[in-house]
Amino acid sequence: MPVRSLFLAVFCVITFSSSLFAQGLIWELPADGSWVRFEGTYEKEMPGPESNDLPVKLKWTRHVIISSVGSEMAEFEGEQTACRWLEFKNITGKETESGVAPGVSGPRIYKVLIPEKAIDGKIIDQNQIPVTFLPIIRGYRKIGDRPVEPLKTNVLRFYPMITMLEHYTKWDSEGEPASIDIPTGAVSAREYKGTFMSESPSTRSKNVGTIWRTDKIPFGVAKWTVEVTRDTKGGTQPRTDFKRTSLVNVAMSAHETGKNAESELPASR
Repeated sequence: MPVRSLFLAVFCVITFSSSLFAQGLIWELPADGSWVRFEGTYEKEMPGPESNDLPVKLKWTRHVIISSVGSEMAEFEGEQTACRWLEFKNITGKETESGVAPGVSGPRIYKVLIPEKAIDGKIIDQNQIPVTFLPIIRGYRKIGDRPVEPLKTNVLRFYPMITMLEHYTKWDSEGEPASIDIPTGAVSAREYKGTFMSESPSTRSKNVGTIWRTDKIPFGVAKWTVEVTRDTKGGTQPRTDFKRTSLVNVAMSAHETGKNAESELPASR
């Protein structure tokens, strides 16, 4: 992990008791039982064999479902606090007549208990720290056919298992509210764009994400896009020798919402 990313992760773990951290996909908490299904594409482009200059292009369908599946009181920062169970399901695979076939990896499901007061829709907290991490009291995950396992952390990092949106240290631009068309219907949304870059002696990556924020869709996001470029070189070679080894594009938008969410993971304590 790059030094800067490591610092941010450690900083969040240590200080979230005095600063409220949310996540780019969770801007507000709707009524319990609310859910939204995002649908879109995950595309990856890589250089072809040396004998062929044409790049290899792969494309999958991706669904991300966010649900509020229960509420309870739990201890947070030394006091009993109203909390909410949120569940995130990511399915990526080939489109079939019966739905998305995720392949051998299967779907990914995360279920976490969060303090409701941690979700306040802010971009920057009172200490001018980007609001990018979601504090959790406890949580669980299930990957494919593997057994459910507890999460061994007190913050939820969504990248890259749930979404390719990175933990941007600032917003490069903030648009004015404007009407956008998504499959659930036209909504008023504000565009936020962020960039995250990291580099080591042998790899370099750039992640550019755009989020359209709205209060008309459960949890506050209408759609998002991400472009991730990755370059590599030999560890002792100069930076001018970096060559692109992959390009990933993700485009997601809200396709369906509801108020009857049920957890896909067993009740846990």
